[in-house]
Amino acid sequence: MPPPPKLHVTSPKRSMVQSTTGQVVVEGTAVPGIDGALVTGVTVNGTAAHLAADGSFSATVDVPAGAMLLETVATTDQGGTATDARAVQVGELRPVGTSIDRAVTAALSADAFAKLSAAAGPLIMSMNLPQLLAQTHLAYGDNIAHLALTISNLALGDVKVSMKPVAGGLQFSAELDAIDVTANAVYGGDLVPEGTTAIRVTASQVTIAGTLVITPNGTAGFTTKIATPAVHTNGLHVKADGLTGQILDLLDSNLDSTIQSIATSTAETSLEPLINAALGALAGPQRLTILGKTLDLEASPAAVTFSPAGGLVTMNLAAKIEGSESSPGYIYSPNGTPAITMTSGVQLGLADDFVNEMLAEVHALGLLDIKLDQSFGPFDGAEIKLTIPPMVSGNTPDGSMRLILGDMVATLDQNGAPALSAAINAQVDLSILPGANPQDIALKLGKTHLFVNLLDPNADDASAGDVYGAASNGIELQLDSLSQFLVTVPVPSVAGVSFDALSLHGDSGYVVVSGQIH
Repeated sequence: MPPPPKLHVTSPKRSMVQSTTGQVVVEGTAVPGIDGALVTGVTVNGTAAHLAADGSFSATVDVPAGAMLLETVATTDQGGTATDARAVQVGELRPVGTSIDRAVTAALSADAFAKLSAAAGPLIMSMNLPQLLAQTHLAYGDNIAHLALTISNLALGDVKVSMKPVAGGLQFSAELDAIDVTANAVYGGDLVPEGTTAIRVTASQVTIAGTLVITPNGTAGFTTKIATPAVHTNGLHVKADGLTGQILDLLDSNLDSTIQSIATSTAETSLEPLINAALGALAGPQRLTILGKTLDLEASPAAVTFSPAGGLVTMNLAAKIEGSESSPGYIYSPNGTPAITMTSGVQLGLADDFVNEMLAEVHALGLLDIKLDQSFGPFDGAEIKLTIPPMVSGNTPDGSMRLILGDMVATLDQNGAPALSAAINAQVDLSILPGANPQDIALKLGKTHLFVNLLDPNADDASAGDVYGAASNGIELQLDSLSQFLVTVPVPSVAGVSFDALSLHGDSGYVVVSGQIH
C-alpha cells in the first residue's frame, strides 16, 4: 500500500455542536508524505475540496439536523490515502427528562386487527372478570320500590370477538356463550320492606355489537366505550329466591336492560386492557433498571384515529435515568411526519430524539467510558472517554439508520503512564430483529465502521494499528452496554400475537419499523 500523505484538518474543531442547520466549512492542509508523492485531491464526504498549491484546502458541506461524521480524504498520485474523521452534532439543545411529543407513531392494518380479534377471546377468558366488574352497580325503581344489583361473580363458557376498523373506532361484535352471573340484590322502598338476597342470571348466549370508541386517557393509556350497543339474548333464565311482588316485577321488567348492562360492562372492561396492550405498549409510568441505573419512563397516548384501512396512534414519551441531571442536554432535531401506512401488518415510527435523549443521559453518567487493562503492542492499557453523547440519526439521505459515536478520546498507557492519544469515531449500522419475547421487536447494533486518528503530531504512524486494536475492543464493550437499553422498542403487542418479516429504515427523523403479525 502506498504511503499516505500528511493530512491535517484545522476546522471545524472536534466534537462540534452547532445549534443551526445549514453548512460547515472544512479547512486544513494536505501535503506529500514520506514518499514525496503529489497530493492530487481532497474530498469531504464525497464533495471535492478546493486544493491550493501550498496544500491548503477548503470544502463546504451541508449539515442537516442530527449527527454526522465529516470524513476528509486526501489522495496522492501514487494511490496513497489519508483520512480524518470528526463528529458534528446539529440541533437545539434541550434538557434531558423532557417529554417528547409524538415520540411513537404506530399503525395497525385491518388485517392486524383481525388477528388481534382472534387473540381477544382467549385473553378475556383468562381475565379475572369478577374482580374487573366488582364496581359495576345497577339500580332500578323509585322511592316506592327500588332494587340495586352488584355483580359478585361472572363465568363464561366461551368468548368470540370481532374487531374491524371503521371511521371513528372499531366495529365490534362479541358472542358470550354460557354466561352465568351472580349478583347481590339490595331492595326496599316506601311500600316494600328492606332486604337483601342473591340472584342468578344465566343465558345460553349473549351477543353484543356496536362501535368501540377508544379515547386517550393520559398515562392510564386508553379508555374504551361501546357506542349504541345492541344486545341479544338466548336461553335467559333468572333465579331470585326471596324476591316477590313489586321487587320481582321490577327485576323482570328490567331484565333485558340488566343483561345489556352486564354484557356491555363485561365487553368494555375486558377490552380496555386488550386495547392498551395492542395500542398503548408502554403506556403509563414505569420504572426500569438499565445499566445498573433506574430509568423512569412515562408514556401517554396523544391521539388515536381509525379508518377502514386500520388504526393510527401517536404517543408522547418522557424518560429520565437516575443521576443524569448533570447532562447539558440532548440535541433535538425537528421531526417531520413519517410515511406510515395502515395498509399492511404493523408499522412503527420511533422518534430518534427519544433514543438520543437516553443516550445523552447515559453519557452524562459516564456509563460508556471504558478502561482496558490489557496489552496493545507496546502499550499496557487504554482508556476511552466520550466527549459528546452518541446519537442515532433518522435523517440519513439513503434512509438507513446509524448510530454515531463521535470524537471519543483514547489514551494509551505505557508502563502505567499516558503515552499516546487518539480520536476515535464510529458509525454503527442499525437493524431490526425479533425481541426476547415473541410480542417484542428489538433494535440491534450491526456493522461498525471505525475511524482512528492520532492526536499527537509527532506520533509514529506504526502505532495506529495498536490504537485501532484498543479502539475495537473498547467499542465492542460500549456497544454491549448500549444494546442493553436499545433492545426493546415500544411497539403494539398483545398476547398470542408475534412479529416477523421485520425491516427498518429512517424517515423524517423517525426509526421506522415495518413487519407482519401472526
